[in-house]
Amino acid sequence: MSKHPSAARRIVHNVSFLTLGRIATALCSFAYIAFAVRALGLGQFGLLILIHSLGIMASTFSRMQSWQTLIRFGNDPFARRDLELLHQIIGFCIRLDLLSALVAVAIGFISVAIYSHLAHWSSWVTSLAYGYALICPFMYTGWSNGILRLTDRFHLVPINDTCTAIFRTAGTALGLVFHLHLGFFVVVWAGAVLLDYGLFQFFALTTLRRKMGLQLRWREVLTQWRWQLPGMWAFTRSTSINQTLGAVSGHISTLVVGSLLGSAEAAVFRICRQIADGIVTPAQMLSPVLYPELVKMRDRQDWTGLKRLTWKIFALLCGISVLLLVVAAFFGGHIFALMLHIHLHGTTYYISIMLVSAVLTLLVVPLEPLLTVMGQIGFLVANRTWITLAYFPVLYGLTSSWSLKGACYATVFSSFIMFVTRLWRAIVCSLRPPHRPGADQRQEVLPSAADEGETSVKV
Repeated sequence: MSKHPSAARRIVHNVSFLTLGRIATALCSFAYIAFAVRALGLGQFGLLILIHSLGIMASTFSRMQSWQTLIRFGNDPFARRDLELLHQIIGFCIRLDLLSALVAVAIGFISVAIYSHLAHWSSWVTSLAYGYALICPFMYTGWSNGILRLTDRFHLVPINDTCTAIFRTAGTALGLVFHLHLGFFVVVWAGAVLLDYGLFQFFALTTLRRKMGLQLRWREVLTQWRWQLPGMWAFTRSTSINQTLGAVSGHISTLVVGSLLGSAEAAVFRICRQIADGIVTPAQMLSPVLYPELVKMRDRQDWTGLKRLTWKIFALLCGISVLLLVVAAFFGGHIFALMLHIHLHGTTYYISIMLVSAVLTLLVVPLEPLLTVMGQIGFLVANRTWITLAYFPVLYGLTSSWSLKGACYATVFSSFIMFVTRLWRAIVCSLRPPHRPGADQRQEVLPSAADEGETSVKV
């Protein structure tokens, strides 16, 4: 019998926790962005945004999606209390994060060297960017985030987010009161990253010890580099490419706008995008909650319930999207003015366009986990790759021709193509006959994903 009603209740429960954290974070961001703009001015704040974008881009480029690997391969051992196998899987994910950290530093320094030359930054701003690149390894909380999601400890995430947001708000308020300059704000942003990372590590290790009764043996974690389950690396590679391309495009687009139009315009573009993303944030919280539930259904071979749950959520998000677009049309410009205390012509229009992009991205939220557990990782990777590669030339051309309006058009066009192609694939997959009840899940799900990852995109 399908278990999707109880899964739906768990999803609502966990999304509620995450949404509370995001609401607190949004309120704090409303304050610290206003404080930072008042203290630095729009141009200097744009430099802060660009420095942060370089750092987060380097981190995103290097990320292995270890949290997905942990949930995909750790769900069954966790349910069976096979602590030895679970320990090995966690160790594999920690090693992935260590590799990601090393690559992040290298990409960060290379990115700063190239972009600072193209943007003609002063030696002081370039030095700040190099310093910020040193914290790139701490911008990703992969395995520790996976532990919290695997064990349904979602209530710890909003606690972490709120603490980090309060720290950043207090730091920017201090900078405003004492009239401090760009260097101080870069340190505050870096401190918030380190605090976020430290809290996630603490919560994960505490959860391992208290909820699982598992103590990490660090010598084994750091020495068993060759250990992996069949298909584990192929799965990690495919999911990482898909998620990385999706996450990094937003940061690169900010850098492109900054190089073409200047730091002030980059700040406006980034803030309009942030406002649009903030409006849809509560609904986007479905993604990290939905994936573990679909994995559990997949492990039970409950394909009917899995598809039914996904399409119910999709229909719900369609209704929410209409309301969000109405909110942006009437209040977008007012939100921008309240955040920055600056009235700029066209901000309502920019925010409305970016919200259309955010809504289209939102509607993909339930489709990606469905396609992932149904063995369509290869399609996700190939689809994300060609759309991302096409996005940047379009962004450059439209931004050069129509300034910020062109950048917004390019972003919404990319999101529209992504939505249409993934919706079509999800419909096709849902119409296929369900898997045989007794079939082995490892043979029916993982190899198809790994095989498609090999044939569609050679990595």
